[in-house]
Formats: sequence, C-alpha cells, structure tokens
Amino acid sequence: MANRIRVLLTGAASTLGREILAQLLDMRTVFEISVFDIKRGHTMALFERHKKDLHIYYGDCSVPENSVEACKRQDFVIHCHSLDKTNADKRLRLAEDVNTMGTRYILENLERFSPHAYFLYISTVGVYGDRLKAPMISADNMPCPSMGDYDALTKLQAEKLVQESALESTIYRPGIILGHESSALNSSVFFMPLATRFEAVHIRDLASACVNAYDHRIYLWGRIYNVGGGEGCRITYQDYLRRLFSLLGLGNPDFPDKAFATRNRYGGYFADSDVLEDILHFRRYTIEDYFRELKAEHPILKKLANKIFGGMQLKSMEGKSAPLRAAKENDKAKMKYYF
Repeated sequence: MANRIRVLLTGAASTLGREILAQLLDMRTVFEISVFDIKRGHTMALFERHKKDLHIYYGDCSVPENSVEACKRQDFVIHCHSLDKTNADKRLRLAEDVNTMGTRYILENLERFSPHAYFLYISTVGVYGDRLKAPMISADNMPCPSMGDYDALTKLQAEKLVQESALESTIYRPGIILGHESSALNSSVFFMPLATRFEAVHIRDLASACVNAYDHRIYLWGRIYNVGGGEGCRITYQDYLRRLFSLLGLGNPDFPDKAFATRNRYGGYFADSDVLEDILHFRRYTIEDYFRELKAEHPILKKLANKIFGGMQLKSMEGKSAPLRAAKENDKAKMKYYF
C-alpha cells in the first residue's frame, strides 16, 4: 500500500468526524489515516476499535504543542474540530480558544511541518446570520453572524486565518446537517423562527464531499463553497417540526405565541450549492430519506425528546422555551435576541 495519501482528520470523534472517519476507513487502501482529538473515554473507545488502521494523536488543538506530531508529513487535512454550538454560544472565550486559535495553531504547525498539505476547513451556514428577509444565499454574500452566535463568529474568524494561510485550502459552509438523532432535536429548538427556510445536507453526503475533496483539489483551491443537498433537501422549519412531531406521535402541537423566536438565527436556501455538486457528485440523500431514517429510530427519538422537553406533554415543551420564558418575564435583555 505504498504512496497512500496521508490524511489528518481533526475532531475525529465528533459526530461529523465519526462519519468522515468511517468513509476514510472504507478507503484505507487509498488513505493513510491520522486522527487527532481530545483524549476522552468515547474517543479512546472509537480509536481503539480501529487502531491497526490509524495513527492516533491525542491533544487539545487550543494548545499549540499538542498538534505538532499530528501535523507532520501530511498531504491532506480535514479540520472539523470545533466546540459544539451549545457550548460555543455560552462560552465565547472558550469558543475563541478552540474554534479560532485552535485553527490558527493547526495551520501554523502544518505550514512548518507539512507545507504542501491541502487544508479543508468545515465552517457553518451560521456565518450568514438571519436570512428571513433574504433567504437565497450565495457564497459571495457578506457574512453577518447573528447576535450571540459565537459559534459562527469564531468560525468566521477561523475562515480568515485559513484564507491568509500559506497552505492551499478550501472552506465548506454546510447547511443544517441531518442524518443522526441529535440533529432532530436539541436544546435550542425554540430559537429558530418557524418561518425559517433551510437547506439541509445529509451527514453522509457532507462526509463524502470532504473525503473526495482531495482528488478534486485543483478545482476547489482558494474557494468557499456552500454545501447543501439541493432542492430535495429544502424545507421550512415549521414543516420540519410538523413532520418531526408527527413521527413522535405528538400530532401538530399548538404552541403559544412567543414560544419560538422570530428573528436572530440563521438558515436559508443556497443559490449556489449545485456548484460543489457539479464537481464532486456527492449527493445521495434527500429530506425524505432523512425522515425515513428517523422513523426507523423512533425509540431513540422518543428518549431524546424526553431529555430535551422534560416529557412528551405540550406543557413540558413550553416550559423549555427560552423565548417564551423571556417574554413572560418581560426580560428585555434576553428578548432582543429572540424578537
């Protein structure tokens, strides 16, 4: 297996990282795989299962010295290591350390030890901010993260570092990532305005777009791409929730006014997501495939709904709504983020 492509995957134990790793392992005759992530129980368990096929590096990317060994002699780097959005939006300083400075240190170590590596950075649709009034998004649109979206803000800062780097690079801005149980529901479910239009991308399709980027790098270098599933992955948030609640046996809940925010989130349809598809042909899944998968995972969904909403009753759900709570308490400092 001589002359394999030496690839480094950061954040390999994250939800997206695990899917990318699975696809890289399917192509182990093509790729010599290195993984980098923080040493935790679930990370070690994942890497241990595949240790004969991996070069394993543990560390924190916000500590420059931690990633030195991982960054040596690499041809291709997929950087999807980041702080999860819920934590990032609550802890700006930590988000800066991980998302922005962590990216900087990875880039600097690569410039020193793998100066010819091709660098792929996974950013977020959140950099475009609130697009309720202008839902069609193109990669050349001015980024404008919403207030309090520190995940998007720090990833936008990281994008600038990538663009200024001496490495050949590409930036992906994926839409809402679907295809695993945590994408169906999360603690910020009420933060998204019901009128939001969004273009999703299945997690397996996004992983495919990452893995196949190296072979097409000559067409991708120096550019930013919106990564979406196209028209077959477009839906409004209201319709998304309606179908989700139907799968959970909740029918069509009649939420009170102000249960959901009406502004200051993110989303939209990509006017240019076909550009990357025309190069990579990565799309395999639609929103209908996603809902079929969710239906098959109904017990997992029900357990997740109980965890997030505190129960399957409407009153329990309402009690989890931060916008509704802010409105009832007339908390103007918090209401500005929602209405």
